[in-house]
Amino acid sequence: MRISVQGRTVRADGLAALLMALLSTLALALPATASADERPNFLHILTDDQTIDSLRYMERTEQLLGAEGTTFTDYNVTQPLCCPSRATFLTGQYPHNHGVLDNLPPYGYGAMDFSRTLYTAMHDAGYRTGWIGKVLNGAGDEGLVPEPGFDEWLVPLRNSEHDMFNYALSDNGTEVDVSGTFQTDVYAQRAAQFLAAAGSQPFMLTVAPFNPHWTYCADGSKGVGSPGRCPPQPALQDLGTFAGTRFPFGQDFNGTRADRAETNLYWQRELESLQSVDRMVAALVEQLRAQGELDNTYVIFQSDNGMLHGEHGIFDKNVAWDRSVRVPLVIRGPGFAAGATRKDLTANVDVPATILSAAQVTPPLPLDGWSLLGEHRRRVLLLERPYGSNSRLQQPWRQIKTAKGWTYWRDLLTRRRHLYDLNRDPWQVHNRVRRKPDLARRLQRRLSRIADCSARCP
Repeated sequence: MRISVQGRTVRADGLAALLMALLSTLALALPATASADERPNFLHILTDDQTIDSLRYMERTEQLLGAEGTTFTDYNVTQPLCCPSRATFLTGQYPHNHGVLDNLPPYGYGAMDFSRTLYTAMHDAGYRTGWIGKVLNGAGDEGLVPEPGFDEWLVPLRNSEHDMFNYALSDNGTEVDVSGTFQTDVYAQRAAQFLAAAGSQPFMLTVAPFNPHWTYCADGSKGVGSPGRCPPQPALQDLGTFAGTRFPFGQDFNGTRADRAETNLYWQRELESLQSVDRMVAALVEQLRAQGELDNTYVIFQSDNGMLHGEHGIFDKNVAWDRSVRVPLVIRGPGFAAGATRKDLTANVDVPATILSAAQVTPPLPLDGWSLLGEHRRRVLLLERPYGSNSRLQQPWRQIKTAKGWTYWRDLLTRRRHLYDLNRDPWQVHNRVRRKPDLARRLQRRLSRIADCSARCP
């Protein structure tokens, strides 16, 4: 295996095999002393396209975070697409307020204002900060130079992260081409080094692996759901470990036998892809324990958006259906009870609000969300896709979810309306608009009132 740095090629034989060993041995070698600065630390792990159904296959994460922290079962992303969702974490605002509405120009990376983010605020308050992994889609020349507020910056360039074994990175402003080393292992190693170097300074670190996102087809395959899109790439040691595992099909899936077989294979690769993330979570948690920092660290695990696997005839995201908008969130740390479950309506605008509240840092921008450490419980939640096109899967929409389990949305172009009772119909196969016209009208009026909400949203 060879790694090329700015055109120079250096050998790195055996690196892949040593990465996880480094994580386990590094923690044991560190002194178990607490930081002199008693402010809490934050380790934020952000997966890509992970569904609410796959978390239970990550045994270490469930044990170390779920059993020792709080699991949120109705956690939603305000817009279920990579760039808008990640920009919401960085700003604490809805897409209609921060302006990152798509993965592509002019509403993608270039629309993000990095001058005032969660990270600039934490950095200015004295935190050591870092982002390791995917930040926003399309990071190329724009992503090469570290953005403001980051002491550590290791991000993939030019969408090369779609190949888990061959990709380009910005390593604090230096372009590095990596060949033959599994991407998640590189991020795990750098995260371990970041934690080891923390010293007495509190830290805020995001580790954002590409897992379990789909990859580009390299062998002429027709793809899954759309041309050129193939199942996730797991680490070689995980390939085949979930062979025979079936996707949890529900009433919302009406595909053919061939469709089911295709979905099952994708699901198996997805679960296999997550095992390297599961090992990384375990290694980083154990390292924090060895450093004496675990009890003073919030470990936050979430996905940027969900993914439909053929439900309602859709193999995609950025749609209003439940498996697109609802994603995993688990938080371990002070104030989050061990083994607890919260079923109230929560959203990704709440995570930056929680971090700033726990750190007692002034928000860099007006926050649309609420701290999950507070007493606020939503009666309704706004979800949205403000920007789209005329195609069936690219319709812009706005959605309202209620604490009583109702969800209502309207496609903004076709004006088609949807109303579902998630308590009785979790698969969303019975549209109740005609059976419940008064409720649909009330929710439409409420949705219209909150559609442009800001600081704070309901």
